[in-house]
Amino acid sequence: MRDLPALTPDLVGDLVGTCAPCTFWQTLPRNGHGDDRPAAEVLADWVGMVASEWGPPGRVAYVDGEPAGYVMVAPARHVPRLAAFPTSPSDPATLMLLTAVTSQPDAGRGLRKVLLQAAAKDALKHQVRSLEVVAARPLAVSKHPCVLEVDVLEKVGYRVERDHPTYPRLRMDLRRVVTMRDEAAAAVARALARVPGLRPVPETHPNGSSHAHVTDKA
Repeated sequence: MRDLPALTPDLVGDLVGTCAPCTFWQTLPRNGHGDDRPAAEVLADWVGMVASEWGPPGRVAYVDGEPAGYVMVAPARHVPRLAAFPTSPSDPATLMLLTAVTSQPDAGRGLRKVLLQAAAKDALKHQVRSLEVVAARPLAVSKHPCVLEVDVLEKVGYRVERDHPTYPRLRMDLRRVVTMRDEAAAAVARALARVPGLRPVPETHPNGSSHAHVTDKA
């Protein structure tokens, strides 16, 4: 059984994987030095700060009650490390995917994809149209484990928004997310309908009934 509760400060201790707990995205060393506190403490403070201003910055995955992975997402203004990348977005409100990790061999197939999809659905709740991420190509030297790989993201629907030989920025158009599980499709449609510029339009089916689908007024 899988469970994906929202990431809260008290769940930081359940983050698992090669990049947990880690504050790579949440901090930017100054004069060669970072925060001297334990990473878990720094990360918990960051989660609490983002949650109070914007909302829970991700989800933790449990399989049969055991921590198995996590995903993080937050506005670019809360991601200091972006400043170190050449493809950092200029808009501080841009919604950025930070990292998704699955490390347990018995966690089940597709957990990473489920986490990425959960991040997309959470982004929709904030009425945004896209989710972006700075990712790494094979040419990247000394890639940090918290930087996702381009090919992994492209497989779930991300496309290059700003190209770069080593660290391009990718984007997922949330209006075109079609890989959600069937049981989440109706919720996605409702969320899209609330996005400014989108409105439901009646669609007549062969059986004569009328249903609503979402279209862009533009």
